[in-house]
Amino acid sequence: MQTLSVLVVLLFYCNIAKVRGAQTQTVTNRQIPQTGFGFELISAKLNMFEHLIIEQQLQTEDKLTVLSGRVENLIKTVVNLAWSVHNTEQIVHQLNLYGKHLQYNATVIQRDLDLLLAGQKRLLSTHQFGEYLLQLKGCNFSSALSINDDRYQIYRSCNKIPLQQSGVYRIRPNKSFNESIKVLCDQEYDLGGWIVIQHRVNGSVDFYRKWNEYKEGFGENEGEFWLGLDHIHQLTTSVPHELVILLEDFAGNRTFARYAQFQIGSEAQKYMLTKIDGYTGTAGDSLSDLRGRAFSTHDADNDRAKENCAVTNLNGKYLRGETKEYATGMVWKTFRGFHYSLKSSKMMIRPK
Repeated sequence: MQTLSVLVVLLFYCNIAKVRGAQTQTVTNRQIPQTGFGFELISAKLNMFEHLIIEQQLQTEDKLTVLSGRVENLIKTVVNLAWSVHNTEQIVHQLNLYGKHLQYNATVIQRDLDLLLAGQKRLLSTHQFGEYLLQLKGCNFSSALSINDDRYQIYRSCNKIPLQQSGVYRIRPNKSFNESIKVLCDQEYDLGGWIVIQHRVNGSVDFYRKWNEYKEGFGENEGEFWLGLDHIHQLTTSVPHELVILLEDFAGNRTFARYAQFQIGSEAQKYMLTKIDGYTGTAGDSLSDLRGRAFSTHDADNDRAKENCAVTNLNGKYLRGETKEYATGMVWKTFRGFHYSLKSSKMMIRPK
């Protein structure tokens, strides 16, 4: 009985083994399909990825080529810059040498100019001393001093004087002048050659004067003065003249008014302002409105305006800055107005 049971069991396992073997053989004999929609889709995607990779590789190679070219250009630029820096250093070195030479030359020139200026001052002093001697009476100059006549030369105007030193000289523009005029020449402003006709700096001279005094002139050329209307008329009618007016207030502000044409009439015309044109400057034009106006003083009011012109110009009272008085000080309307009396004024004319 036991033997039969064992045989039955063995037969059962044998059948199971046969069945499994058959299943394995069936699976082995099956073939994996090599065609179809899925396979073609996968193949297409793989081809696309391959194309993208190749394209990116080409782009990368192009970028590397461009970058390599730029690096080469950068290297060349750096080399050029190094060469330029080297040349610049040499140029700076040369400029330093030139600068030292120029400094030396400037020192020599300054020394020569100082010597020349000192010589001119000595010449001018001799000129002024000669004028002083000429004013003395009863002196025998031939025995007292032996001085060349050219030291007392009378010039046609300040712009004809060879000296560049400002000072007092004698001029006679033409034969219509009966005698020479003693004038202050400004040889510094705008290349020089200016005849100073009015100068005020500190109020030391009273400009509240009568008609005859303004006609003849007053003050001293070395300080504050008025040249004289007769002289100004003679000068401005002999040849065309320009006018410049230099002004300064008590705060140190300086300004100027310049006119290309300036002329006044004769005494018969009451020294009328006949020409005043071509204004330029920074002070403003406060003179052109007076064209055609006659000159006035406190004893000869020839002005058509209600107020006397003699107290509304640069010959007014020296009131030293701000004032409550209206237009009575040394005023220039377009520079600080009528309630401010200026510190200094300098009126100069020059032949054109």
